[in-house]
Amino acid sequence: MTQSLTHARILIVDNDEKQLASMRRILHGHFETITTTDPVQALKIFELQGPFAVVISDFQMPLMNGVQLFARIFEIDPTAQRILITGRPDLQMAIDAVNHGKITAFLTKPTPIVSIRSVVCDAVQSYNQLRETDDSPAERPLPPANHYASLTVKEKEVLLLLSKGFSNEEISAELLITVGTVKTHVNSLFGKLDVNNRTKVVARALELDLIKPASIS
Repeated sequence: MTQSLTHARILIVDNDEKQLASMRRILHGHFETITTTDPVQALKIFELQGPFAVVISDFQMPLMNGVQLFARIFEIDPTAQRILITGRPDLQMAIDAVNHGKITAFLTKPTPIVSIRSVVCDAVQSYNQLRETDDSPAERPLPPANHYASLTVKEKEVLLLLSKGFSNEEISAELLITVGTVKTHVNSLFGKLDVNNRTKVVARALELDLIKPASIS
């Protein structure tokens, strides 16, 4: 069942009630939201009150962290989009989130309101596309490591800055290129490394040993 943007159902999980209240305010009037502070309860809600187009979860929670929650969510409905939010991003956590939680997007606190709404809108659209084609996400084989040789010098520079968490604007300033050119390089990286978001491009590059963990610090 597809869901329009204005009627998309979003499940938000965070053991911090203040953060939940903030997310409700941000998404109010844009999406139908259900919230809970308990990840175990979130699974019950997901199963009994679904379908949900998007699940947004904090990483650090008691009993079950966000990655573990998303792994369970993926088993129930792989089309539901999964957005992980954390205040203390960690490289291994990002890799686990991609490999085990099958996340759609990775946001760090504090995240601008416009960015949250934009990411959720993109996730709803992805959910609807999957529902319309009745095509669940499938694991794809990794491209060979020598695929990296096809990257341009500038793409390699952009990839390194992406791994450090730079925004498009920050990459633009660092490399003295326009934001539009940065977006072109990022999209090219997505295509060449067979991924569809910034977190996954970094995780894929790490898996292929294209960038080193030491270079990210």
